[in-house]
Amino acid sequence: MIFKQFRYEPLFQASYLVGCGRAREGLVVDPIADLGPDHYVLEAADQGLDVVGVLETHVHADFVSCARELAEMTGAPHYLHEAAQGLVRYPFTPLHDGQVLTIGQVEVRAIHTPGHTPEHTCFLVTDRARSEEPWAVLTGDSLFVGDVGRPDLLVGEDELDVYSEAERAELQFRSIHEKLFTLPEHVEVYPNHYGGSTCGGVNMSGKASSTIWFEKRFNLALAQPDVAAFAAFVRETAKPFPERYQWIKSYNLGLITREELEGAMRR
Repeated sequence: MIFKQFRYEPLFQASYLVGCGRAREGLVVDPIADLGPDHYVLEAADQGLDVVGVLETHVHADFVSCARELAEMTGAPHYLHEAAQGLVRYPFTPLHDGQVLTIGQVEVRAIHTPGHTPEHTCFLVTDRARSEEPWAVLTGDSLFVGDVGRPDLLVGEDELDVYSEAERAELQFRSIHEKLFTLPEHVEVYPNHYGGSTCGGVNMSGKASSTIWFEKRFNLALAQPDVAAFAAFVRETAKPFPERYQWIKSYNLGLITREELEGAMRR
């Protein structure tokens, strides 16, 4: 298996390339526009891979995605969880909970983990060339190293937000405990953000990976005894909101053009 993490330090963002060298195919997860679609195509080519799928854990609010552009450039499907239907304003290939994408000896299983957003999905990676046991999970903005994704990045429209902050916090708590924390403890955790990212709280580690074992034992947010305590802890330890996040989310939903976004960011 080929696995590569790309860190964009100004936004403490991580995107990923998962591939099979024998099949010469790769999947890109959560590509960021600051690096650009060419970056991912060239990185995949350096590994001898063609990009055959572009996956997003969710519709992002803190950085501009280039998933649509990358999918168009490569002719690959753009995957989002089916819960994004009716929210985004562009076509995509829907994923359902438990669906498996296979590239050669590598399997990527979708795990629907709503909370940070309604469509949020983690991706469980298994390298069958060495074991039938899963090896890593890409946790997006659900589970971070030492923290969790914030449930309060709402755009202010009920139709788009779907759930309130309180409902999202409850979904987040249950998604992690009932789905991610039931994975084997050796599974490595690779999140979308680390360090100074404003998508998490003050307890987010600068480390860009962890394990299920470590997070079950030492993640302070998830050590809270119930949903109410969890929601209060996450709210009290939150960082300031990402700058102009509502505009970024609107662009990533397909509600505004890139020109409108750039104009808003200049104001």
